[in-house]
Amino acid sequence: MSRYPYTRLFWQSDHSIVIAGPHIQVLDTNTGDVLHSTAKENKIASGPIRCAALSDCGKFLATSGDDKKLKTWRVDDLQLLSSRALPKKPTCINFADNNDILVADKFGDIFCYQLHPSSNESSSGYTRDALSSHENPSGGKLILGHTSLLTTFLVTADGKYIVTADRDEHIRISWYPQGYTIESYCLGHQKYVSAIHIPSFSPGTLISGGGDSVLKLWDWMSGKLLCDIDVFSAVQPFIAVKAPKKKREWKDEDEDIKPTEGKGGRRQNKGKRAEKRSAEDGDAGERQDSPLPEGRPGEVSTGESEVVFVVHRVASISSPAPRIVFSVIGATAIFWFSMDDNSEACIRHEPFYKPIIDFTLEDDGSVWVLLDADRSSQGGWSSKGEGDGSNLVEVRRWTPDNFTASYPPPLALALNSCTLPATQADLKVLDLYSDLLALPKHLEASAEERTQDLSEMGVDDAATVDGGSNDGGATKRELGRLKHKQALWHLQKVGQGVSLDFEPLPTDKKRVKSGGGDTLALGIDGM
Repeated sequence: MSRYPYTRLFWQSDHSIVIAGPHIQVLDTNTGDVLHSTAKENKIASGPIRCAALSDCGKFLATSGDDKKLKTWRVDDLQLLSSRALPKKPTCINFADNNDILVADKFGDIFCYQLHPSSNESSSGYTRDALSSHENPSGGKLILGHTSLLTTFLVTADGKYIVTADRDEHIRISWYPQGYTIESYCLGHQKYVSAIHIPSFSPGTLISGGGDSVLKLWDWMSGKLLCDIDVFSAVQPFIAVKAPKKKREWKDEDEDIKPTEGKGGRRQNKGKRAEKRSAEDGDAGERQDSPLPEGRPGEVSTGESEVVFVVHRVASISSPAPRIVFSVIGATAIFWFSMDDNSEACIRHEPFYKPIIDFTLEDDGSVWVLLDADRSSQGGWSSKGEGDGSNLVEVRRWTPDNFTASYPPPLALALNSCTLPATQADLKVLDLYSDLLALPKHLEASAEERTQDLSEMGVDDAATVDGGSNDGGATKRELGRLKHKQALWHLQKVGQGVSLDFEPLPTDKKRVKSGGGDTLALGIDGM
């Protein structure tokens, strides 16, 4: 019988909380006894738990999943205190100092909810905030918003600032709770940012990582980049889970738009596109039906796999020496380096031979590692095995300069023996590695493929859309678009531009007559 892997562990000195799929368990840390469990007590479960946070006092737990419900639990007896509807699926949950619950969602907003819902928090009679991108059925207070999917955030130790990161490479430092006041930006990532951390022993330093090959250290108050630490070369040999390689199809964006008779060229598929956008915004576009997502529209699988680098978590240890510990999605080791200003960072690792789902640090620096122990080399799941290789939880203790294995404490023994059964369908829905396809963007053909496609279409550097000859059978619109993409690629190749998601400003100056007189317009030669 298959079993649920553990996806999150909140370690405390007296009792600890562990999450496995849709279930929550509270165990005695010293004896390993299961005190409370949503599985044993037949409490309602509604899909895997995707986000969870424990309050600073350790008495309250907030969770949410695919059902878009913010659930608040009392840890002492695992009593469900409240369940509130969220406007969009959450990406991260944290507690503020006053036990307010902060929830980031896929639309880039962060809402604040009171620990105990007030009487006026109801789905009826709520009006949309003028600054929020969508309605909030539970009346959450909007703190701030990004124009991209929020991947993670944290509140600083003094509770005065909130640090947010998104899929568009941005890190923003805002006041809290006055999120509309921006203190600074930490800009420099070339890919998505998926993990941020402020070490307790260096509260002025922010560490960030994501899809770039480096971890970045910032003076977050000023937004100044302190240094880059190359980690990819050390991590790559341990990445065991790879994503299906996708290729962006070369296709005219207006290819499926045809004029309708009598409509003056109005878009025939407008209704279908609106339905598609609606589905993507709602639950239909966020289904988890396979171990890895099927990809986005316009992308086709090449039948190959590729390494996708996603930093999952960054944490720090102050004793016995200041160290930064981090994990990478799909990697079979955890990694660390010393925070020593006098020497170059040396990335070290501790192997576990199975993909690491998450890790948790004790106060003394010991690390609890949650493993996808039943994952087979072919990417599926095997039944429960025997011996150390089948452990879902491993514990390592610090020595002066390295981790060392020791006899597992009672909590680890209990977690490895008292597992929760799951079906293959349950594990498929759990989808532990969805971020490998959800976070990367701009999946396009390589530069060589693009150049080859341009050649096949009869486009060369000397051809122009208006005056050049065309023996490839392409329309002027197709030639224009392909030449535009070729020009952008050349700019990127020589380092004179950056990756753009919008039409760039043209360069030559032309006079365009408007209703208010002559205005100065810009255009690109031959476009």
